[in-house]
Amino acid sequence: MATSSDANEIVAKSPREGSPREGSSREGSSRAGSLVLVAGGLALDFANTSSGRGGERHLDHLRTPADVVTWAGHAGIVDQATQARLRERVAASDRAFTGLLRDALSLREAVHRIACAVARRREPDQADLALLSARCAATLAKASIEMKSEGARWRWPTAEPIPETILGPITLSAVGVLREGDPARLKQCPGEHCGWVFFDMTKNRSRRWCEMSVCGNRAKAKAHYRRLKFQAEAVTEAGR
Repeated sequence: MATSSDANEIVAKSPREGSPREGSSREGSSRAGSLVLVAGGLALDFANTSSGRGGERHLDHLRTPADVVTWAGHAGIVDQATQARLRERVAASDRAFTGLLRDALSLREAVHRIACAVARRREPDQADLALLSARCAATLAKASIEMKSEGARWRWPTAEPIPETILGPITLSAVGVLREGDPARLKQCPGEHCGWVFFDMTKNRSRRWCEMSVCGNRAKAKAHYRRLKFQAEAVTEAGR
């Protein structure tokens, strides 16, 4: 995941790869500024700002417009100066940002549903694809093309940031995932109360968990407990 000072620039033809970042907080609180970025793509990491969807332990880390801005800085979409300007506009209830949280969540959930469908080898819902298409058109209408030595980049305003300064890079990352990502490598973590999506970049496509140290270890611990319980019950039954 890019974290340079000009991270608002996006190579239009390529999704960005991610790298892990440590973060922790008490269960139930938002970790928008510390969630690990392990999905292998900006849009997928954005989809992972919620976990346990549909269950009693559903946890959403984007609860306010400020959370969206915090995550954008954490993920490297904007630098510190741009993030500060975004915070000011959100805090001032700037009319341009009244729909930021709503638009961010609708984009996130569409990306998550599309990714889950691909991971399960199913056809994504046309409504979700239409939403992504419309969002792409809307964000590109606010972008400009900037030439760099490595090629053309889309760029959104940073001196006077707008909602698309955050949502534009995420949207193009999602399109890049669908256009150029290998569908066979897109997976969903089977961990209980998880549901995160990620690209399996291992050579033999053996990655199963979002994080082995979290969901993987939990599954191992539960399996170990079940084995011990079964053995104890077997011994008790044999002694009768």
